[in-house]
Amino acid sequence: MQEFLNDVGGLMLSAEAPAVASFVAGKVLQKLLKTGKVRPEGGPLPGAPEGLDDAIGHLAKSGRKYEAIAGQFQSLADKLLWRRGRSGPFASLNFGNTHSHAVMVGPGGMEERADLRVGVIYMDRYTRFPDHVQTQPRAFILLSPGEIRLGDSEWFSAGVGTVFANDAGESFAIRCTARPLLAVWCQVERER
Repeated sequence: MQEFLNDVGGLMLSAEAPAVASFVAGKVLQKLLKTGKVRPEGGPLPGAPEGLDDAIGHLAKSGRKYEAIAGQFQSLADKLLWRRGRSGPFASLNFGNTHSHAVMVGPGGMEERADLRVGVIYMDRYTRFPDHVQTQPRAFILLSPGEIRLGDSEWFSAGVGTVFANDAGESFAIRCTARPLLAVWCQVERER
């Protein structure tokens, strides 16, 4: 998992990434230097989403720097606890059946900790995530093509490797069309 997080984090810290996304990802990577409680591998977990292999295969063909990330994620996918999402405003009618998410690091993740979260979103083709407002600034990297809307902006298309951030208190929407969507997100939790 550490190699995957380092490689994805490196992309999120690249010179082309927006400053806010790099700031959030940098804080997360800094906190990851101290390891949390790692969940022991045990009994069977609910399987990875059905179309996930297609998304990983497309990622592997997206360029040399993504081959390793695709392989690393492939080896992690069945170790993650995948959950279905709740629907909400403007979500696809079938959202409950076409979306899954997993926490890699954070509450309920492979590495249990309360100070940060690193998660993965998977959506089948032609799925729209419900519009929602985030309570913490969050950085994302797309590992597949997708369409994004931040705040009141227009929708924009984004390819594999696109890094973006959504600030606290702003609305966020994401959707995919002919390809399944795979994205990694991270945030630092509010200190209590």
